[in-house]
Amino acid sequence: MNPVASSKSQVARWSGSIAVLMLCLAAILSFLFRDSLRPEEALFANDGPLGVLRSAAMKMPSVITGFWMDLYWIGMNGSTAPIGVTYGLLWLLGPIGFAKFYAPITLLLLGICAWTFFRTLKLPRGLCIVTSLAAALNMNFFSNTCWGLGTRSLTLASVFLALAALNTRRLGNRWLNAALAGFAVGMAVIEGSDNGVIFSFFVAAFVLFQSFVENETLVKRLASSARLALVAVCAGLIAFQVLIPLLGIASKGSSSIVSPQEPKNPAVQWAFATQWSLPPLESLRVIIPGLYGYLMSTPDGGEYWGRVGEAPSAPEAFPRSSGAGEYAGVLVVLVGIWALVQSFRRAPSPPTPLPPGGRGVKSEGIFTDLERKYIWFWVAMGLIALLFSWGRHAPFYHLIYPLPFFKSIRNPMKFMHVCHLTLMILFGYGLLGLSRRYLETASNAIKKPASLFEKRWAIGLLCAFGVSLVALAVYASSRGSLVRHLLNIGFPQPERAGKIADFSITEVGLFVLFLLISVVAMLMIQFGVFRGAKSKWAAVLLGVIVTIDLARADVPWIHHYDYQDQYASNPIIDILKDKPWEHRVAVFPPLMQNQQLDILQNVYRGIWLQHHFQYYNIQALDMSQEPRPPADKEAYLKAVAKSLTRYWQLTNTRYILGLGAGFADALNQQLDAGQKRFKEDVAFAFTQNQGSSNVGAQTNSGGPWALLEFAGALPRAKVYTQWQVSTNNDATLAKLGDPAFDPAQTLLVNDEIPAPVPAATNAPPGTVEFASYSPKQVELNVKAAAPSVLLLNDKFDPGWKVWLNGQPAKLLRCNYLMRGVQIPVGESKVRFHFEPSLTGLKVTLTAVAIALLLCGLLFVIRPESRPEN
Repeated sequence: MNPVASSKSQVARWSGSIAVLMLCLAAILSFLFRDSLRPEEALFANDGPLGVLRSAAMKMPSVITGFWMDLYWIGMNGSTAPIGVTYGLLWLLGPIGFAKFYAPITLLLLGICAWTFFRTLKLPRGLCIVTSLAAALNMNFFSNTCWGLGTRSLTLASVFLALAALNTRRLGNRWLNAALAGFAVGMAVIEGSDNGVIFSFFVAAFVLFQSFVENETLVKRLASSARLALVAVCAGLIAFQVLIPLLGIASKGSSSIVSPQEPKNPAVQWAFATQWSLPPLESLRVIIPGLYGYLMSTPDGGEYWGRVGEAPSAPEAFPRSSGAGEYAGVLVVLVGIWALVQSFRRAPSPPTPLPPGGRGVKSEGIFTDLERKYIWFWVAMGLIALLFSWGRHAPFYHLIYPLPFFKSIRNPMKFMHVCHLTLMILFGYGLLGLSRRYLETASNAIKKPASLFEKRWAIGLLCAFGVSLVALAVYASSRGSLVRHLLNIGFPQPERAGKIADFSITEVGLFVLFLLISVVAMLMIQFGVFRGAKSKWAAVLLGVIVTIDLARADVPWIHHYDYQDQYASNPIIDILKDKPWEHRVAVFPPLMQNQQLDILQNVYRGIWLQHHFQYYNIQALDMSQEPRPPADKEAYLKAVAKSLTRYWQLTNTRYILGLGAGFADALNQQLDAGQKRFKEDVAFAFTQNQGSSNVGAQTNSGGPWALLEFAGALPRAKVYTQWQVSTNNDATLAKLGDPAFDPAQTLLVNDEIPAPVPAATNAPPGTVEFASYSPKQVELNVKAAAPSVLLLNDKFDPGWKVWLNGQPAKLLRCNYLMRGVQIPVGESKVRFHFEPSLTGLKVTLTAVAIALLLCGLLFVIRPESRPEN
């Protein structure tokens, strides 16, 4: 046969199969995410909401060369945007298109990459489509993607590509493929950060295991194991851009200012690091999706009532959060179990030889020795991942917790990502075995009468279904006990508890139904209904079962909303969004028991801070969440924030959201005695349209809430003729917190500069105006009657550079955390520009270019002879 013609024919078959897969997945995802096609609708995303995407700080492509998060606290260094699929889609689609279509696109890419891997197992193309559907609709990744974390799907997609490169025997050679696998692992780290790192450990284990089982001599095994170093180097190169900040977080924080960190209570650290752990009993969610509910907002009794996310030290403060969905599909798990059981069957006598190039014997003519070992490997990896995912609920996580990286991830449940990967792979091996045994054409199929094993397997399936029916009956009869349990764990309304119980029982019933359907499908395959020419209908049947089962379970995670309504402005937002770079806003902290303050906190933190402030570029002192504050911030808050007026003064916090009806007068008496710098700007009441998730505001002189103005806040930019050099951090913090110190008159400079000229201290204060503002560049026009220091009340970071009248100048650190520059007499133009190091970006871009070049070599280098998988 002509090799060129054969290669073209193979490419045509691959292209046709991928086209069918893309068509199927596109149809399914288009149906599930159909509301995204409506002009006013966007997909809800808790992580990366539309407001964040629309913020000036996230503007593409500027963010690629530097990301300064000016809307958080007093500013934060976001380094550079990773060079990956996520930011590429954001650039290509724009914020609105990204909010609509990011999730389905990443799931589609996941399905395609899964197909690529399963083809390396020699799985027939039709069954490859089935495994791809199981991967794209797997609830663990589907739920995370619908939560705004499409990066999880892209991480798994990259891991599938890495495994495909390591597993393929038709393209390249083991060294070239190891390099490409390393680049794919690096992309997993770029997209998934610590999730990608977790996956990389298991890919590394696969490389070592593969080197051991595919080589017969110790020398060959050691030589092949050296591929791990190549994988690690290539992964490190392509992920270099994100590894630097990631490793900083995993060790001692990413602060740009050296500050001592106080030792923390080990019990508190353990509770923090393992808060999102999976209780062992909740592992049943892998086969029963809604056994413990979904999200707390799920209607009709679908609220989550398990223990994931429960704060060990204060469960009442953070009672529960489902974390993610864990459903893998009944058929997926059942076929995976079949593969595992089949892998233990001994070879017949005499053994059936393998084709040329194979190694070992076929065990009962289904799996080769090599395939059996790989099945055992993935079972072991899945079990290890499951045990680690239990976190604080079992002793196993203690084994890896002392390592620095695992102390920082805060979420042992992330190991469930790996567990689901192993379930998908076992599903693929199971379909491979079923195909060989029962689906291949008459000339190739293994024709044997039903063996004792097959009879026992059929009986076992029927028994499992019978047991599940009994379990359903017992669970349904225990409804009263379940309701009482729910009443005691935070669902005090009997009607609500009853709905949750009914929902859970219904989910068990659906599990029994899909178990029956899966059992019938497997028995039909086993009895030869789809043998030979009818084998394609087996793929159709299995694909339909997987799709309906997983899709119906995934639907509760999909939430669309009217983004035009969600982000509609209101009179309070209108005030705050006017020149937002000249002031910050904060909410009055919950220092007292007050129902109106609680309502204000919920609206502010749950809606305005996370959505409206980002959308309208309003700079807030508060942060919606910050599990790992940097050391310099912790030190600053400890020294300064004990006095709210001093804290708000130093941070340019001009607006305070608080109560109306004389609240400003109360603050003047209790917090600002003698100065009376608080005043009520406008009182308001919250408004909400029926069916809308947006909470607006309407000005109302008798409203229970008010926007307060604090006149004592320092301007965002101020010229000082008086300053003190204070290079000791502790002394600087103590001075800033001293009530006798007046930061409006004197500036503390943390760098060695000349002292102010005595005669200049009586000079009139200089003036400063904003010429232009963007998150990465601030231009100011300054007039000074004497040599001065300009203070910009934004966070100091070495990534910022400053120019004075077009010439580079020294960036000063002032008031411990802020930026400044020395100003001469007269008029000056000052430009602050954020220019973080681009070394990581350059290394990553170089690695991407090398990876693309190596991909081209796949079709040039002849494959080497390797054992059949």
